[in-house]
Amino acid sequence: MSFAVAEVSYWMALGYGLLAFFSPCVLPLIPAFLGVLFASKGDFLKVIGFFVGISSLFSVIGVLFGLFGNFIPTYILTWISGLALVVFGLFYLFDVELVKMKKNPNVWRYKGEGFLNGFLLGGSVGLVWIPCSSPILGSILAIVASGREPVKGGVLLFLYSLGISIPFILMGGFVNKLLNRVSFKKPVWMNVLKIVGSLSLILVGVLILTGRFITY
Repeated sequence: MSFAVAEVSYWMALGYGLLAFFSPCVLPLIPAFLGVLFASKGDFLKVIGFFVGISSLFSVIGVLFGLFGNFIPTYILTWISGLALVVFGLFYLFDVELVKMKKNPNVWRYKGEGFLNGFLLGGSVGLVWIPCSSPILGSILAIVASGREPVKGGVLLFLYSLGISIPFILMGGFVNKLLNRVSFKKPVWMNVLKIVGSLSLILVGVLILTGRFITY
């Protein structure tokens, strides 16, 4: 049973990352990010650096929140995490950003080749995703904190970052061309994705509050 629950949490973290990739406030910036990442064709080290940069950022955050959960009584943490997921689900449904991004980041400074530029670009992109996907990220952090295990917290946030970086690494050129041709006026599939994602966050929150869902 515990193995099955763990698997659910891991798949949820990966799914939340994929959901965060399609955050409305980030979509217009993705072509620029991809342009910088793939400015030099065949620069494998830069792509690896990008993945390491974004995954390191979120993994550290996961470890910190896993540690944070140890300082709060279990019953309080259960209510906090459950209510947080319900609230974040509603925030995501109604496009509420917890943190506003004041200006677009200047990622073109990392257009050079090599691992270091990729690493810095990955970290910068991760920082951009924090405010833009704050309800989704807040939900997975609530789950991590309630788990109280820093290592597993780091793993869950690593999977979250993997969900964000997979579209970059595997579909870079295709996504770049596609996003340059589409309008960012909330197409139907975006609304469906938002509703499904919001309901899943709220459902998990309710399950935690009723004691029917254990994070891992």
